[in-house]
Amino acid sequence: MSYVVPATILAILALGLDIQWGKTGLFNAGVAAFIGIGAYTFGMLSTGQFGDPLFHWSHWGPGQPIDLIVAVLAAMGLAGVLGALVAIPTLRLRADYLAIATLALAEIVRLVLKNERSFTGGDQTLAFIPRPFAGIVPPGWASDGVFVLVAGAIALTLLFMMLYLSRTPWGRALKAVREDEEAAQALGKNTFILKLGAFGIGCAIMGLAGALMASFQQVIAPDQFVPYTTFIAYVVIILGGSGNPKGVVLGAYVFSLFGWGTQQIKAYLPSAFALRIDFVNQIVIGILLVLFILFRPEGIMREEKYLARK
Repeated sequence: MSYVVPATILAILALGLDIQWGKTGLFNAGVAAFIGIGAYTFGMLSTGQFGDPLFHWSHWGPGQPIDLIVAVLAAMGLAGVLGALVAIPTLRLRADYLAIATLALAEIVRLVLKNERSFTGGDQTLAFIPRPFAGIVPPGWASDGVFVLVAGAIALTLLFMMLYLSRTPWGRALKAVREDEEAAQALGKNTFILKLGAFGIGCAIMGLAGALMASFQQVIAPDQFVPYTTFIAYVVIILGGSGNPKGVVLGAYVFSLFGWGTQQIKAYLPSAFALRIDFVNQIVIGILLVLFILFRPEGIMREEKYLARK
């Protein structure tokens, strides 16, 4: 379970980024911010106000925990709305401004989550986050198995939705914006609305990934949402194939397998090298990323080209 669930959550996260960057060409440098917003919104709403308020001040809700589905929808909605609010003043400018704005947002969100103890719990972490069917399924392997089914069903649903949308006029319009925005405008497309919609939807899916991560781990901390999280999402898309939802999902599982595998062999390595395996892992990822950009820029699975019917 330590491999399957994180890989599935990473696939969901990468599908959200693929709508923005892979389909529309929007560079979001603040992926970590939207994951954190989704994770904390879900965590604070799903736990409710219980126990000693001196230790659970960051738990929201009307006394009792809010239904998990409602908490997930709230996490997605807040992440999507915040993404749209950031995108509205920046999408009409050069692409650099969107990257700068989202990068700044990521750091602001991390610092707020870490320092506002009365609001989020701060560096004390947020714990007691429930899993689906927590009152029915006992903890342990049974709970892990149920979570695999839930996360897998969500990932498959998103994948099929992305594959379908890629073939719709909306999906083709996004590709047109990515390839040549001025040409798309000349054809009568409202490129600002298209980009805003793609960015907001992508951020909402990132919020969903954050909610799933919080529920699976059952405890979250602000330092989980650092810029490295954004870097991982881009690595997955480049590895799997930008613009190809199936490739993105495959890239998430391949990338996670590499990280999970190195952790498994750590116990069999000499202690001096085992302490450095995480740093070696990052170096290898960087080298592989450069090699893919140079020799296989389309990724493992290249983007499918749309052929108009005659």
